[in-house]
Amino acid sequence: MSSAGMSLRKNQNIVKNKIRLESGPVTTILMMVSLLLILGLMYLSQVTKTSTFNYKISNLEQKQNQLQSSKDNLSIDAARLQSIAEAKKAAETAKLAQVKTVSFATAR
Repeated sequence: MSSAGMSLRKNQNIVKNKIRLESGPVTTILMMVSLLLILGLMYLSQVTKTSTFNYKISNLEQKQNQLQSSKDNLSIDAARLQSIAEAKKAAETAKLAQVKTVSFATAR
């Protein structure tokens, strides 16, 4: 080391003072109360978010159920209309003759 470096080193304070924090009973109680308040507010915030999301989910599930029942009703109507159309088409393709007179056989 050079002499300039040694002289700077000699002038430095080697002793480190430790900072001591002291608080009285009132300060400690205030810190604990404020910590509990902060934790309580965080808890309430989380509960509010959860209930909001649950409300949205229940609304979406209700809408899904309504759409599903509407879809089921439409598929029933479509099947009914297709069966009527199929019956008419089958009657046309069979080309059945019109019956003019009807006679019944009776058992003796």
